[in-house]
Amino acid sequence: MSRTLHVDGRACIASGLCAAMHPDLFRLNGAGVAEPVRRELTDADDITSAKDVADCCPGAAVSVLGAEAGGPGA
Repeated sequence: MSRTLHVDGRACIASGLCAAMHPDLFRLNGAGVAEPVRRELTDADDITSAKDVADCCPGAAVSVLGAEAGGPGA
């Protein structure tokens, strides 16, 4: 199981919630915009954590991409 972690820099409102929730997955760049620490996620816990952040992101800037039995991006 592999997923791709994506942050839309144009949608990011720089709240820092993602980096606060999971600093091992997200960081803020010099402009304060979130970016993934690594894009490819293979660990189930990392994928779950990234999905949790995507659900909470106030700018809806975080997405976890990839297919599984539940459907695309599930």
